Amino acid sequence: MPRLIKRYSNRKLYDTESSTYVTLEDVEAMVRDGEDLQIVDNSSGEDITGPTLAHIVLEQQKVNPSFPLSVLRGIIQSGEDFFARLQWPVTQFRDEFKRRAESLEEGGRAIREFVDGTQRSIDEMQQRLDDRLRHAVDQITHIPEMRRELDDLRSTIDALEKRLDEIEDRK
Repeated sequence: MPRLIKRYSNRKLYDTESSTYVTLEDVEAMVRDGEDLQIVDNSSGEDITGPTLAHIVLEQQKVNPSFPLSVLRGIIQSGEDFFARLQWPVTQFRDEFKRRAESLEEGGRAIREFVDGTQRSIDEMQQRLDDRLRHAVDQITHIPEMRRELDDLRSTIDALEKRLDEIEDRK
């Protein structure tokens, strides 16, 4: 059962397990420690776990921007499709596993086919997952684009330093 945290109308968070008020930083630490949390609005009983965790991510992004703007734009533009694409290989594997498990009733031949087919499915899923993760990492990091921008910034800084040296030499 998840650890219950209530949010009151004054926006304070109350941990019902420890009977203490907690901060967003405390909630973040609990999540990082792997705790299963449920955050509910005390007056309405509405589950606000998702919005609260999104708020924590937003606060982290303010302090330490870890996602390039292109990634944030991509997530907004593609909406749920972005996350669905990341989950698709697992969903497909689960459906395939369920379908093959149902075929076990056909006997020993089905078991051999199941094992062989499952291995192929795992190999294919791994390849698709690798491709999707590579694509997601490319979207998140944009390393070549960032390197070009960094090189441009270095060139600009070098030119500015050269101008400053020339101005100082004239004095």
